[in-house]
Amino acid sequence: MKGIRFKLLIYTSLLLTLLLLANYLLQGNLITRFYSINERNKLINYAKEVTQYYPEDIIKMKDAALSVARAIGGRVSIFDKKGNMIFQSGNYMYGRTSKTEIQYLKEVLSGKVVYTTDEIMLRQSQLITLGYPMKDGKDYGAVFIHIPSFSVKNDVARLKGQFTTLLILALIISMAGAFILSSIFTNPILKIKEAAEKISKGDYKTRIDLNSKDEIGELANTINDMAASLEKTEKLRREFIANVTHEFRTPLGIIKGYAEALYDDLVPEEEKKEYIEEIIEEVEKLNRLVNENLTLAKIESGSVTLNRVKINIKDVLLKVVDKVKIIKGSREITLDGINAEAFIDSEYMEMAILNILSNSIKHTKDDGKIEINVTKGDKIKISIKDDGEGIDKEHLPYIFERFYRVKEKGVGGLGLSIAREIIKLHGGEIFAYSELGKGTEFVILL
Repeated sequence: MKGIRFKLLIYTSLLLTLLLLANYLLQGNLITRFYSINERNKLINYAKEVTQYYPEDIIKMKDAALSVARAIGGRVSIFDKKGNMIFQSGNYMYGRTSKTEIQYLKEVLSGKVVYTTDEIMLRQSQLITLGYPMKDGKDYGAVFIHIPSFSVKNDVARLKGQFTTLLILALIISMAGAFILSSIFTNPILKIKEAAEKISKGDYKTRIDLNSKDEIGELANTINDMAASLEKTEKLRREFIANVTHEFRTPLGIIKGYAEALYDDLVPEEEKKEYIEEIIEEVEKLNRLVNENLTLAKIESGSVTLNRVKINIKDVLLKVVDKVKIIKGSREITLDGINAEAFIDSEYMEMAILNILSNSIKHTKDDGKIEINVTKGDKIKISIKDDGEGIDKEHLPYIFERFYRVKEKGVGGLGLSIAREIIKLHGGEIFAYSELGKGTEFVILL
């Protein structure tokens, strides 16, 4: 995680440095250009102060030129329309025309303004020169203003220095911000990593507490869902093992006892068949328990996909009634009500109703009666009502729990639990109404 945070910080800092460096170079050029333009305009204004007296008052023009030279700390040269020097401020090279003046004099006398910053060295100092035309009828005279470039360079250097300081401060602040941002981005990832490590070690109760609405938040929610699913699966696994261990103990004990008796030749010949039949019956019971546990675990884990089709509920009920003909004995089973169609998985719904009807048969006397009725209001209602022994009110709330037992009767199993889960999977509900000694009614709403 430190590697990710460090890399993010380095990449961000490099990007910020490159951006600020590019900005520095751009702004540096702009500053230099700004000062150059500003200096040119200043020199033009000075030149206008001089040329305003030409050619009417040469004396005032020379005085103005001298004042300008003193003000700017530079040199002013004036040429008439024939190119003859008529004034030059200062003593240095007095009366001598500089190379710049020689180079650009014709252009200025033709009416053009000349501004150059790449002049020869004067006393080891580079000059900035402005050549400005003076109107003399149809012709032009010329004024040249020379100033040392170091004053402009000093101003540019000072401003660049201030700008550099600001850039360094901006870089420091940006890097601090980058560090904070890298922490903001990597801290959720660190939480996800720690949670994933705990989950990988079997701590399925671990959850990631993130309120982020972005992709990282979605990832955290996905991991939370995964952990919840693993927790549910682990709980089902533990319950499955506990229930199977408990329920298998009795039939396995019976099988073991009968098998040992047969093996030790302790069973009379005429009773051996009975012992073998008992072993087979217990094996079938074990097989049924295994299948029921696997079915219930599959449903509760959410791995069942319903194959829903539109079907008449009565057709499903008729199939179930036909399947229980062998086990119903002399009990009377009636089917009444309307033809109602529902969007269901007929195979799973048959399993649910078969479990309920089998439970009713088990707890109804041989000469008892079971009534099945279908009605429709807001929902389809399936009623399975028997006149059997009924269920005590203290046990009624728990009959859909897996392996729930009524102590006096030693009854327990998964049939009703499977029925409830299948009906819930269809978006339906199941209720049980019973009174001890008067029978039980199961109501399914779809």
